[in-house]
Amino acid sequence: MYHENGDFGQVRLASIVPTLQNQGLFSLESVGWHKCNDRYQWSRPQGSREHLILITVGGCGHMKLEDTEYDLPAGTVAFIPRNVPNSYGTPNGKIWEFYWIHPTGIISDEFLDAVARRCFFVREFNSDHDYPKRMEKLLSLCQTYTDNSPLKISQKVSELLHLIAFDLCEKPQSESLSAQVISFIEQHYEEPVRIEDIAGSLFVSTAHLTRVFKKENGCTPHQYLMKYRLLSAAELLKFSELQVQEIADRVGFSSSSHFISAFLKRYGCTPIQYQEQNTGK
Repeated sequence: MYHENGDFGQVRLASIVPTLQNQGLFSLESVGWHKCNDRYQWSRPQGSREHLILITVGGCGHMKLEDTEYDLPAGTVAFIPRNVPNSYGTPNGKIWEFYWIHPTGIISDEFLDAVARRCFFVREFNSDHDYPKRMEKLLSLCQTYTDNSPLKISQKVSELLHLIAFDLCEKPQSESLSAQVISFIEQHYEEPVRIEDIAGSLFVSTAHLTRVFKKENGCTPHQYLMKYRLLSAAELLKFSELQVQEIADRVGFSSSSHFISAFLKRYGCTPIQYQEQNTGK
């Protein structure tokens, strides 16, 4: 469907038929470039037998791994591990320009299996790595295949995958992950916030985000969000003239009954009782 130019956009690609000669090398099943409109959509509910790497160089894409969604803006590299349910494509009304590579073979698979156990699935890439130039070189090697091509391709694929692994696995040097989660919550607690929203904004999996946050803070991101909402609500009860329903809406609760139940559990009294105790009303 997407192997030649069509109503979805443009494509350049090269495929290699797996051989026994390639099994001991860093090899690939296919490599290519797309510039697509929103007709371009892929869905693999059962995952794929190969790992997949997407390098966005223009516009933006969108990806879903299991239940977690990610934006793929220009300047990011995305990793879809093999056998993981996924979908990806161009958002409505957008254009997405990207390179992809399906590495294959025992060596590539084992290397990327190890990367998958410790990486972020979407990260900004280091511009010094010059991925477009490297991908164009791979395309050229695959399109002009000779007897010496397997070794040359193995060298290029190895270099590429190691650089991508550094980009995906290197920890940010600035603000910690927990600090970024707290910052997100403080900026968005009034909105309907899901753990998937936080994880997607930070280009990490929900499992990794929850594990790191709980280890450093003693609670899950959702528990911290609830604490922050209730603390904000308590301040409004003490220092504002807002009604309970208005306060519930203001701090992000979907209903006043949910707000009252959560407040009672945390403070041992209803919002009205808390207001009376702290304002003399």
